[in-house]
Amino acid sequence: MKNSNVKKINGIGKACSIISLIAFIFCIVGFVSLIIADIAILFIPLDKINLSGKANATVTISGEDLNIGMGNIKIIGDNNGFSIESSKDEIKVSDDKVEFGDIWSLDVEEVSSDENSATYNLTGDFADFDKNAVKRELFLKVLEATVTVVLTAVTLFFARRVFKALSKCETPFTEDIVKKMKVFGWVMIGYAVLTSLNLTIIVAGLSILMLAYVFAHGTDLQKESDETL
Repeated sequence: MKNSNVKKINGIGKACSIISLIAFIFCIVGFVSLIIADIAILFIPLDKINLSGKANATVTISGEDLNIGMGNIKIIGDNNGFSIESSKDEIKVSDDKVEFGDIWSLDVEEVSSDENSATYNLTGDFADFDKNAVKRELFLKVLEATVTVVLTAVTLFFARRVFKALSKCETPFTEDIVKKMKVFGWVMIGYAVLTSLNLTIIVAGLSILMLAYVFAHGTDLQKESDETL
């Protein structure tokens, strides 16, 4: 008869195995959808990509030691003058233009300025965007999402191997479970490094590795106990 703690381990392992399987299936569906989307983007005609409308804004700045955030654009200045800067590399700002990568740009015109204030006109036509650049950016973003989904599916696959083993074990202190836990821990760390350098996931991966070595020690003790008996 199984120990009550082992039964709980089996139950939790079974539940986690089912959840990870469902998540894995969602990843497969997402992967197929993203591949179809990327193929569709490759073959979409440029004349089907259209935008219309105009952007027109007037910005007046006054005061000292300004640092005003407007999305990825900042307006900074003091009594010696004012300027517009970008907080992202893909947005380039010059004296007369704000360029959003190769896709689109806004014309910047200084209407008036003095020691304490400055007024700018920002204008642009959405129809002037670069269709090839938009198509390329869409393709790369979907491709990036596809890679993330694949890495997530791989992580879930190795997670399920651990949960499935725990759902059927007579004791968690076996070399098979220890081996699968070690692989899963390294896979989680690799996932975090390759996707977003998420420190939480890295710590979780290291925790699983630590538990694997704890289980390895328990496996050694289990062997010694069995040999003694």
